[in-house]
Formats: sequence, C-alpha cells, structure tokens
Amino acid sequence: MEPIYWNCIIAHGITAFSCFGIPTLIWVFIAKTKATIPSKFWLAFFLSGGFILLCGLHHLLAIFEPHSVVSLLHLGVLDVMAFVSLFVLLYLMPTAYQIVEAIAKSQEDNRELQRSQQMQRLFLDQGPFGAYIKDAQSRVLYYNQEIQSRFSVDPEEWLGKTDDEFLPDPEEGRQVMENDQVVLKTLRPLKLIEEVKIPGDDQPCYWLSFKFPFSDYTTGAYRIGGISIDITESIEAQRSLTDLNRQLEEKTLKLEAKKRELIYLSDMADMLYCCESEDEVYQVVALTCSKLFPNMSGSIYIIANSKNYVQMNSSWGGKRSSKEIFSQSECWALRRGKFNLLSACNSGLMCNHLIQPVSGTHLCVPLFGQGEVVGILHIDAPEEISPEDQQITEIIARTLGIALNNLSIKKRLTYDNLRDGMTQLFNQNYMQAITEQRLAEADRSGQPLSVIFLDIDNFKYYNSRYGHLTANIVIQGLAKLLLKSIRSFDIACRWGGEEFVVVMPNMTLENLRKRVEQLRIDVEQMQLKDGDQIIERITASFGIAVSEPGITVKDFLNRANQAMLEAKRTGKNRVMEYVNTYIN
Repeated sequence: MEPIYWNCIIAHGITAFSCFGIPTLIWVFIAKTKATIPSKFWLAFFLSGGFILLCGLHHLLAIFEPHSVVSLLHLGVLDVMAFVSLFVLLYLMPTAYQIVEAIAKSQEDNRELQRSQQMQRLFLDQGPFGAYIKDAQSRVLYYNQEIQSRFSVDPEEWLGKTDDEFLPDPEEGRQVMENDQVVLKTLRPLKLIEEVKIPGDDQPCYWLSFKFPFSDYTTGAYRIGGISIDITESIEAQRSLTDLNRQLEEKTLKLEAKKRELIYLSDMADMLYCCESEDEVYQVVALTCSKLFPNMSGSIYIIANSKNYVQMNSSWGGKRSSKEIFSQSECWALRRGKFNLLSACNSGLMCNHLIQPVSGTHLCVPLFGQGEVVGILHIDAPEEISPEDQQITEIIARTLGIALNNLSIKKRLTYDNLRDGMTQLFNQNYMQAITEQRLAEADRSGQPLSVIFLDIDNFKYYNSRYGHLTANIVIQGLAKLLLKSIRSFDIACRWGGEEFVVVMPNMTLENLRKRVEQLRIDVEQMQLKDGDQIIERITASFGIAVSEPGITVKDFLNRANQAMLEAKRTGKNRVMEYVNTYIN
C-alpha cells in the first residue's frame, strides 16, 4: 500500500500545483499583454477562476487526508466546491450561447484581420510604388516588392541596413537619412522629390516621396513610413517642356530681334529716300548701324573725287581702330571688290589702314555706286561678328550704295529740271519760285529785293546773219558773263529766248544802278568767237525794279520787264528804272 499512497500524494500535489499555476499564468499573460475582457464575462471569469483555485485547494488537502482536522476541512471544501460548481453551472448555462458567439465572432474578427492584413500586404507588395518602414536610426524594417524589383535585391537583403550602406552613392544615402531625421524631429509628414541612382543604370530616376512618422504600439518607438512614386517620366517630360519653352523663348527673342532689324532697316530706307545730300545719307546709315550693332563701332569711308585717297565721312561708337585717311591700296575690300573679314576664328587678310595693335574683329564691306566701288563700310567688334550680322552689314552696304546712286540721279534730275539746258542758268519756273521765297524773306527782314530784266538787242539780226548755232554761242557767252559778274547768292536765269533775269537780295537802288550799268558796259565790250571767226559785238537793254512790301512775283517781274521795254523803246543799250508812269 505504501507505493500507492505516495503515488496518490504526488498526483494530488501535481494537480494542486497545476490548479494554482494556471490562473496565475493567465493573470500574468493578461497583465503583460494588457488584454481586455468584456465586462459581461467578468463574473464568469472570476467564478471559473475560483472554481479552479478550489479544485487546487481540494487536491492540496487530499495530500493530508489521514488527519481528522484536515478531513473535516476537506469535507467543507468539497461542499463549497459543490455549491460553487452548481452556481457556476447555473450561471454559465444561459450565457453559454453568448460565450460561443463571442468566441465565434472573435475567430471571425481574427480571420477578417488576417484578410485585411493580407490585402494590405498585397496592396503594398503589388502596388506601383515603393513602400518601406524604417526605425529611428533609419534602418530598414520593411520594403515592398517594387523596391525589390527596382534594386534587384532579395526580400531580406536590406533589412537592418541604412540607406548609405546599400545605395550606390553614399552621399545620396546620407541625404535620404537627413530627410528621415527631419521627419522624426518635426513629427510631421514630409513631401519631397528624391534623385535615386539605380545600380546598372547611368541615368538617375526621380521619386516623389511621402515620409511620415508613426508610433509602434507594440514597442512604443517611432517609426518612419514612406511611399515613393516614380515620376522620372514626368520630370523628363517637364524638362523637355522646359527645353521647348526655352527654345521657344530663344526663337521668340530672335524673331523680335529680326523684327527690330527689319524696322531699323525699313526706317533707314525711308530716311535715305528723303535725304538731299551725301552728308545726310552718311548720318542716317551711321545712326542705323549704332542701333543694329550697339556693341560695335564703325565708319563709312568714301573714295575722293581725285581717286588718290579714301576719307572717313561718318562714324559711330567710341573706338577708332582705323585711319581717317588712307590710300585705296591699304584696304583689301577696295582692292578685291569683296568684303574682307579679320577675326580670331577667321584668319583673313589684314588691311593696312587698321591702327596697330589690331585686336577684335574687323569687317570691311565695299560700297558700290554707279557700277564701281566708291568706298567701304568698316565694322569693328570686340568679339566675333555672327554670319547674320555680316549679312545685315552687306545689306546696309548695298542700300547705302543704292542711296548714293539715287541721290546722284536725284541731283542730276533736279539740276536738269531747274536749269536751262543751253546756258546752265536757272529756268523760268525756278526763278518764279525762288523770287516768291526771296520776296517773303525781304518782307520779314525789311531789306529790299532787286530784279534785273535784260534782253539782247537786235537778236533776230544775229540769227539771220550768223545762223542759230552762232546765235546760241552769243546766248551762252552772255550767260557766262552774268555768272561772273553777280554775287554767289544772286540768282540768274534764262527767261526765254534772248531774255535773262537776275534777282539780287539786299541791294539798294543806288548800288543796283552802278552794278547794272557796269554789267551793260561789260556786255557791250564782250568779244565772242565762233571758232576762228570773231562775232560782231552785242548790246542789251536793261530794266530794274526794287520790291515793295506785299508785292507779288508777277507784278515784281512785270515792273522790271516794263522798264526793259522802255529802255528798248528809248534807244536800246541802256538801263531804265521802273516808275509807275510806265504803261504796259
């Protein structure tokens, strides 16, 4: 019986230890995990725990069964256990279904949580973005399949490592870690664009990263969560768009520059058309060049009429790098009739008219007028002259040559329109126009204006005796005498046939009489020849008149004409003054 007795003692002891240990372990588990029990199950929980403890006490007392006091105590414990068991059974019977439902719901919640966690894991792993979790030291705790596939790494290869340990560029890794620390210090989300280099790819990719802090409820430590979206295509598209915009702006600026150039050239052409002298032409071209080439300087050189030298006629800019006067042989553009460019990139021929030491870029463009070279347009630039500016310079040179041609033609046409073809004196139309202007000036200044009307005596006799050609020699000789006898600002014209008119400003009547009388004598003493034949001398009748305020051109010239007719009527070869007693 002894072995059976000790076997029962050991069995009751182990059972009592288990009954006391199970509630203790459950309490420690709840305290450590901070698990919560629904309030409606608290009584059942305590009753079940009390029952287990009583069971443990029952087995503990069974060890001391031979003693009577213990047996009575054991009997009392059994009674209490019976009562508690009955009470627990009665209490648990109506709530058993609720407990079963609670257990089923808990299991369903666990399954739903597992499905949710699985969906979250699938979302993170299969999403088209990089997702990761780091600790406070920027060590990687998790990264999804997108990062694995991008960087060709295993699921656990980077775990526990920092960015500067696995990224190809350690400096890039340190920058990423600095951004992580900003998130931890501020405890606020951070949005930024990160440049990331992928191993095996020379071109970096760009990620739009969202980093945010969160607390790990298990450990209470802060973690760094991050989601990165590849925006490389967007960045490249934006860069392409930026490049296109830059190119568009450059083209727009070039178009605006071309527009300004066209405006300047158009204005130059308009002004050149209105120029009445070569000096005005040179000033217009110099002004246009200063607008088109603000960073350059230059000059216009024209070959002298003697063809012995070239002289500067106009210039712009501050720098003077060429002589003001030089010979034609000193300029290669004048020699060749083509533009000559000298620069650092174009080792052309150096013109000898450049002042030493020569620096920068020099362009000489020949000017053509009436089919021959008449000068050069010289451009001096501190840097290279672009092909576009060279073309503009050639356009200006051609336009300048055309303007000089037009001005020459215009002068010739104006001269022909204002002059008498035989005598080269002014014609009747110009005389009437200039007389009207001189009368207005005389009225304004209060100075007198005088007019001489003269007619060759017996001119028809010359025509019949010597012929028209010899008669023309007489008219030309008298015209030369008039030009020689009058002042530079006096105006002489051929009125028609053998009649002439001279307008003399600021001339008193007394001086006018002396001048005209001397002119009459000079005409009388003038000797003319037709080849070796001496032509008979001529005489002329003169009529003079002095202006009055408000007199018209017609009346003014008519008075001198009446005086001339009176001179012819009274004997010819004399000077007569106008008096108001003359009758037309």
